[in-house]
Amino acid sequence: MAASEMTICNLALGKIGARRIIALDEESNEARACRLHYAETRDEVLRSHRWNFAIKRETLTTVATLPAFGWKAGYALPMDCLRVFEVNGWDYSRRESVWEIEGRFVMINEEPVDIRYIARIEDSNLFDAIFVEAFATKLASKVAMPIQGSVQISGEMLGQYEKLVGGKARRTDAFEGRPGRRPAWAGSDLVRSRFQSMPAWWG
Repeated sequence: MAASEMTICNLALGKIGARRIIALDEESNEARACRLHYAETRDEVLRSHRWNFAIKRETLTTVATLPAFGWKAGYALPMDCLRVFEVNGWDYSRRESVWEIEGRFVMINEEPVDIRYIARIEDSNLFDAIFVEAFATKLASKVAMPIQGSVQISGEMLGQYEKLVGGKARRTDAFEGRPGRRPAWAGSDLVRSRFQSMPAWWG
């Protein structure tokens, strides 16, 4: 069942033992706190993990800036991009200076540029169940202080959130994805002969 913005807010309020709201635009401390923190918290949680429903692909072909040094060109990121994690098949954790992000640009020496990224998803109907739970828990950690005045509850909610994102979300997505692409030359005997210490993923 899809979760509305108000449903997510009420889940968060329920976690801290606060009164639930009837409408997001009502004039109550609970509604005001939820309105204040909703969007920023949504984006924080989206950025924190490679949620399958938020992954997008795009090919960048227009040079947006010419760096003064270091890189040949910079390509502007899509407006809805929150975090880039792969460029031309190179995962961020394995890129080895093949590309980098500066401001709202991908700096790189290649063209065209194929990226995979986490997008800003505002339609709550697209959220999956684990994301809703993580989002509501993180939101609860934000609104606990202004509503309940409790540092303890805020800390407890943050701890629960970190367990959700670090455990359940990653285990679930591991069964729904596939290993990252290796460069075509990764298995080359010539490359192997030149480098004595190779990353484990070259195996």
